[in-house]
Amino acid sequence: MEEQRATSLSRMDTIRALRLFLYNGIFWAAYGQVAGVMTPVFTGFALFLGLKESDIGTIASFSALAGLAQLFSPSLTRNIRKKSLFIIWVGFAEIITVLSVVFIPLVLPKHLWFIGLIALVTGGTILGHLVSPVFQGWFATAIPQQIRARYLSKRTTAVYLTAIITGYVAGRFLDALSGYKGFVWVFCLGMAAGIAGYLVLFRVPFPQMRSSAPTGFLPSLFGPFRDRDFRQLLIFYVTWVFAVGIASPFYTVFMLKRIELSYSTIAILNNIQMVCFILGLRFCGEFIDRYGNKPILQILMVPRVLIPIMWVFNCKENFLLLPIVMALSGFVFSGLTVAINNFLYGMAPQGEEKTSFFASWAASVSLASSTAPIIGGRLVEYFKPVQFNIGSFPVGNLQIVFLVSAMLLLIPVFLLRNVQEAKACSPGYVLGQIRRGNPFSFAYNFFLFSRVKGEEERARRASAMGRSKSPMAVEKLVKALGDLSPQVRSEAAKALGETKRIEAVPPLVAELNDSESDVRSEAAQALGKIKSKQGILPLLKALDDPDLRVRNSAIMALAEIGDEEVKEHLFRQFSAPFDRFTFPNLVEALSKLGDRRIVSSAIMNLEHYSSPVIRLQILNAVCRVLGGRNRFYELLIQDELKQTERASKMLRNAQKQVLADPKLPLQLRQQAAISIEKMRHNFEDEQYTQFLEDMRHLVPAIESQIGDVARVSTDTTLVIDYIRAIQDFLLLKKTEDIKPQGVIFLIFCLKGLVDILTGRGKFA
Repeated sequence: MEEQRATSLSRMDTIRALRLFLYNGIFWAAYGQVAGVMTPVFTGFALFLGLKESDIGTIASFSALAGLAQLFSPSLTRNIRKKSLFIIWVGFAEIITVLSVVFIPLVLPKHLWFIGLIALVTGGTILGHLVSPVFQGWFATAIPQQIRARYLSKRTTAVYLTAIITGYVAGRFLDALSGYKGFVWVFCLGMAAGIAGYLVLFRVPFPQMRSSAPTGFLPSLFGPFRDRDFRQLLIFYVTWVFAVGIASPFYTVFMLKRIELSYSTIAILNNIQMVCFILGLRFCGEFIDRYGNKPILQILMVPRVLIPIMWVFNCKENFLLLPIVMALSGFVFSGLTVAINNFLYGMAPQGEEKTSFFASWAASVSLASSTAPIIGGRLVEYFKPVQFNIGSFPVGNLQIVFLVSAMLLLIPVFLLRNVQEAKACSPGYVLGQIRRGNPFSFAYNFFLFSRVKGEEERARRASAMGRSKSPMAVEKLVKALGDLSPQVRSEAAKALGETKRIEAVPPLVAELNDSESDVRSEAAQALGKIKSKQGILPLLKALDDPDLRVRNSAIMALAEIGDEEVKEHLFRQFSAPFDRFTFPNLVEALSKLGDRRIVSSAIMNLEHYSSPVIRLQILNAVCRVLGGRNRFYELLIQDELKQTERASKMLRNAQKQVLADPKLPLQLRQQAAISIEKMRHNFEDEQYTQFLEDMRHLVPAIESQIGDVARVSTDTTLVIDYIRAIQDFLLLKKTEDIKPQGVIFLIFCLKGLVDILTGRGKFA
């Protein structure tokens, strides 16, 4: 045996068995929708024969009772040598017996139909139960333990989908062709499906079964108004408060009188607004601190104008827009409240005169707040006779006041342009920043990061802030580089790379250059993810760092940035005296940069490593640089059965390509086709030693006709690289490199070589 397995089946045999068991399940699902006693088809047939509902229950009872037959199966089948044949032939008898019920009206007198139905169903079911234990043992033994759950899930899905489709189609067929003839067709097709399910088993291999600041009153009062910035802000805010105050008292009236909502419903809507207001307060501070008050006000005033307009489009028959209005109101009001208060506090002087500013502010706002509702009330009375429709929504006096409020809100929007703030960004810039990444994910995770105390949770939140890719995360993560927890520092450095923001480069370079930093390796990795040219020189310098982790991280980071200068630097490092600790990463990095000069050295140095993981990593890099992209890796992460199946298919396709390409010399075509055929059979039979011998004969044959090949191939150097890769690998002394992933590597290279020779391109 080449290796131990859970079953005695070879990989190809197991692949074949799983595929065929899938087909078997599909056929039996179709049969079950016809023969199942509780299915609509069988029940319909019983009723067609004139049976009563109680009779169907009796049949079901007898059918269930037949399960007792399984008790006798083991002893009955113990001495049977060809158990697969026993299952199949008894299965045939089961299908034919059960579905022979369709012929009852033809062969039995009417008074015996019920007895005949019970006898055939019970007899056939007994036969099925007799073979069921043996079949389940066969089925379970053939499925490898490591993929059992996935396979059963796949097969069950196929079974249920088939049953659903079959049941629907059968029902539609009987609706279209009613009467006895319809049942005959359905039962015969069901019988064919059931028999097909057993016929499939003929090709399933049977395994060996073996037994988890003071001034006077007036100066004090009017002093603040001499401050232009304060005045402009106050004018803006007062006009806003007035515009909002015109309509605000009447929203509840509208819900009670016009929409006729209950108090409990109104309470729920208000709760929605309050919850959203609270949530908004949690998140808006971060945006305002970073970008300033004015841009946030400018952004939020737009939906604030729309809110009263949205109120108009609600009526007794349709008020679905209300929950959205309440939620939007909560979020917008929270942001406006935080921005206005923050603006005012920042504008007020630091001395005792600060009190005057607040007094003048409050007096002015109170005036606007007290007059607005009075005017709003008058408007409500004035527009009382007015009634019209906007689409299907009736508009009355209250909705007109809402529209007036929206129109008045345009005034503060215009006045906001005169408000000055020194360090504010433009609204466009803020929106641009918000669109980059996920600001909500950043805000949520930063909120938790600033409040949780555990190291692991803070580290997770730092990582999540990076994944949000929000530019707002950079500043917070740079601060986190100074966290007392090594775990938090490490995740913060990695997260800065995840943001992919150019502003994160300087702090990361500083961290990389700090010999006392414990996150230098993570800083190097992060610079690679950002892919900024500013990170190249520090990373090149790090190639000679005494810290192995830093060297390896710098290598991979440079590969991420990648340009010709970087490639040449890395190749010089690769060509230096062999360093077993950096060699695998240099191979990986240069393969990503497309440097085929590494192929021979990469393969020949495999013998310096005993770890199969490192060896396969190097082979994957070779496949990548030869044009296979990441397909070798994608193949190796599959389970062993899938690897074998795909590799066998690659050999089959390679053989077909060679035979079908008239541009290749005839002798080469014939010899290659024969050799590939032999290799496929030896691979499938796991005769790896013979497979290698076949490969050793084929490659020199191709190499000997390289002149003819040059006229055919569009990339002769790649052909040569493939040949060298195969030959170098075959020269390896460690046979552990050959079984079985090493053989798959050779198949991969052979398929790539054939694709180039036949003009299919790289790994067609």
